[in-house]
Amino acid sequence: MKVAGIIAEYNPFHNGHKYQLEQVRKRTDADYIIIAMSGDFLQRGVPALSDKHTRARMALSAGADLVLELPTVWATSSAEYFAAGGVALLGKTGVVDHLCYGCETMDTNLFHAIVSVLSANTSAGPGKFQEYLSALLKSGASFPTARSKAVAACLPDIPSGTISAFLSSPNNILGLEYEKSLCRWNHEQAVSVSFSGKQMSGFPLQRVGEGYHSNRMDGSFASATAIRNTLFSAYSVDVSSKTANDVSSAFAQIQSQLPAESFSILEASGFASLLDTDDFSDALYTKLLLYQHCGYEKFADCSRELSCKIKKHLHQFMSFSQFASLLKSKEITYTRICRVLLHILLNIMQEDYTVSSMNECITYLRVLGFRRDSAPLLSAIKKEASAPLITKVADASHVLSNDRFWQHDLFSADLYRGISSIHQGLTLPNEYQHPLVIV
Repeated sequence: MKVAGIIAEYNPFHNGHKYQLEQVRKRTDADYIIIAMSGDFLQRGVPALSDKHTRARMALSAGADLVLELPTVWATSSAEYFAAGGVALLGKTGVVDHLCYGCETMDTNLFHAIVSVLSANTSAGPGKFQEYLSALLKSGASFPTARSKAVAACLPDIPSGTISAFLSSPNNILGLEYEKSLCRWNHEQAVSVSFSGKQMSGFPLQRVGEGYHSNRMDGSFASATAIRNTLFSAYSVDVSSKTANDVSSAFAQIQSQLPAESFSILEASGFASLLDTDDFSDALYTKLLLYQHCGYEKFADCSRELSCKIKKHLHQFMSFSQFASLLKSKEITYTRICRVLLHILLNIMQEDYTVSSMNECITYLRVLGFRRDSAPLLSAIKKEASAPLITKVADASHVLSNDRFWQHDLFSADLYRGISSIHQGLTLPNEYQHPLVIV
């Protein structure tokens, strides 16, 4: 049995994602494809536009065989921790051979040279990258600029412009983090006395279509960013300024960028029910008020300086996105601010990332859904997995009652469901009531 894995968010599942699934099966000759998918909150520090069950159904309908939930702590973290959590999740199934991921640049020499730098394994000497990075950050450079210059300093034979262009792509950066995490995972398994997972290899695939940040909706492969912007533009609460032609045009654009199954699933769930960051503004403001006197440093990624800045400007809070824009600076990006605010909202602490090995990143395998014809895959995972396979929340809660990752998942799902219920004006099933997605 040959199994490929993909780490994804599918926000939403579009033509590019379906193309990737087809290429993975074709290029790796995989019998099965497992998706490690973010739950209701994402790596950019924002909520998913539709819930994890809806997005899992999209993936399965398009050809994925099994969707596992990437725990919230890892799904909402920096690229480094996001990759580590995803790699560990796939590794602990005990059956994945290849981690497949998309990237804009297929220059393997450049790719592995930068991986070596980020892994502190270069002729420049261990720790040199961190030294350069720290110095540049202290000088006032933004993190993306400092990272690019620090890598270039460690690789003087490669033009700095080439490195800067490579690191300007979020997908390239994630690819680097995947390879770093794979190296660490494979090393841990090789030296472990009790081998608790399977070694995996990276399998990069050329990404097609528009860039990550592109807003263009022409062609067959628009970015998820463009699709989301079109969705929210057409179906925002303020529809008074929109004509029937505006909505119809957006509807046609979106339909052209999603596989037929995904569009039908999204349409059935209701376009007007999609959630945006600012739907969580009231909840965030309440949480910020509760902690304004003791500060926010204990929350993940929040420095003392940022904690003070949040307290100083809290009286100017109007919405989640407005406040994040207010707090961003040359040194701290908008995405980093969103991630910190989301960690505060979800009660994710600095200590939640304290793990001694990648094995400790994942303590369970939560199944969101699977295809009926993937029974052999599930049987293999039950036999080979080094973490319990969870198919029913009610049965798992007593086993994982003290598991911090599990508790974060339950809380995050309840919060998302609650906000969605208010948004839609109807009661939605909670984690204990929601059935597995089976197609």
